[in-house]
Amino acid sequence: MSATAGLIVGYLIGINFPYVALTKIYVPTNPRGAESLPPEIVVSETDLYLRRLWGKPSEDLKKKPKYLVTFTVGWDQRHNIDAAVKKFSEDFQILLFHYDGRTTEWDRYEWSKKSIHISVKRQTKWWYAKRFLHPDIVAAYEYIFIWDEDLGVKHFNGDK
Repeated sequence: MSATAGLIVGYLIGINFPYVALTKIYVPTNPRGAESLPPEIVVSETDLYLRRLWGKPSEDLKKKPKYLVTFTVGWDQRHNIDAAVKKFSEDFQILLFHYDGRTTEWDRYEWSKKSIHISVKRQTKWWYAKRFLHPDIVAAYEYIFIWDEDLGVKHFNGDK
């Protein structure tokens, strides 16, 4: 008997306080299919500029990078990548595509903390480029470099 009474009370509470109405966001101005996303999260254009979610405004980008350089990397090639990245100035945004899934090991390099990391195991640079270098994203940069991880940089100067 108490179980039946509990079901009836629970049903009545559910009718009066629907769960969906308390948690659902609905923004009619968002594009079709994205109405439930928070306001201003949907924009017509995007880029890869790093932005803070919280913290001090002094942590924001001082200037936006003019160039994008991507590396498809595995941990075994870390010395080549470190040497290559050091050749690029602050005008370059570094984007690392990790084909071996090892991203946290790169944190030992100071430049890696300002880089963008995308990790999908066992993929090629063109697979990454096709999926992550959308025209809206790369439009913000003057030049884009898709670099091979084993390319030597002894005589390379990124600013020339």
